[in-house]
Amino acid sequence: MAEREIKYRGLKTFQIFNGETNSVWIYGFYLKRGTYGDPGPQAHIFVYENGYEGYRVEAETIGQFTGLLDKDGREIYEDDIVAFDDGKIGVVEFSGGCFVVRYGKRNTLRSLYDIHDWSMKILGNRFENPDLLAAMSHSKKKQEPNIPIIEPIAYERTE
Repeated sequence: MAEREIKYRGLKTFQIFNGETNSVWIYGFYLKRGTYGDPGPQAHIFVYENGYEGYRVEAETIGQFTGLLDKDGREIYEDDIVAFDDGKIGVVEFSGGCFVVRYGKRNTLRSLYDIHDWSMKILGNRFENPDLLAAMSHSKKKQEPNIPIIEPIAYERTE
């Protein structure tokens, strides 16, 4: 069995001296823990650099590394927005026990491992680039309900 690196990322937002906010992605392992004075367990990403250092991150931004890279060699995480050479744009999600890409007007789901050899390019993510999600949405006409379609996968039997 091939080993893959299990790691996460989360967005840490902090204020700088002039009152502006700045955000940075933290990459490492995920742990939900409480510290003194917290109202309850908080989301943390821990990084090992000469000892472990934990950073509190925004829980809704935590995404797991899929173990795959895009065509430029960038790591693909949950909530990344990817584009295919055929012009389709989709969002990476975890659904049904595997990583999938949700794309198209019918919210089609495809297993990321079935399509990772397609030329995918990361355009951004849904937290920093919500405008890219608009490119995925369809016109404002009355739409039928979005029912996810899972396309069948054809397997060849070799004997």
